[in-house]
Formats: sequence, C-alpha cells, structure tokens
Amino acid sequence: MNEQDSESLDSPRESSAFELAIKTAESKVEVLEILHEHDLSEEAFINRFPVLAKVAQGLSDVPDGTAPPV
Repeated sequence: MNEQDSESLDSPRESSAFELAIKTAESKVEVLEILHEHDLSEEAFINRFPVLAKVAQGLSDVPDGTAPPV
C-alpha cells in the first residue's frame, strides 16, 4: 500500500466503505488490519476519524471465539 491508499479515503465512496468496515469490526485486531489495508497509522486514524476511533476503542482485543476459556 502507499500514501495514495489513505488519500482515497477522501472519496465519499471509499470513506463510507471504510467507516462501515470499522463499525462492523469485532475486535481491535480487525480494526488494525483495516488500517493496514488503507495504509493508515493509528495516529492518523485517531486524528482523521475521532468518532470511529472511539468506536474502535470499545472493542475487545481479540475476535469473538478466539479468546482462551476462563
């Protein structure tokens, strides 16, 4: 990925798809994968999308079903 990928988030279509992916993510790990796909650092994500960053902050650290039994 390159800088153009994160710039593509300026397009309404790409931004909407990105927002939906973050909102439907089931874990922080999944959010990090989405950020990586868009070549977007965590810091840039927090600065550009503070509301989505709050949503991601509330997610569990691991995807459902992969946490070890307690």
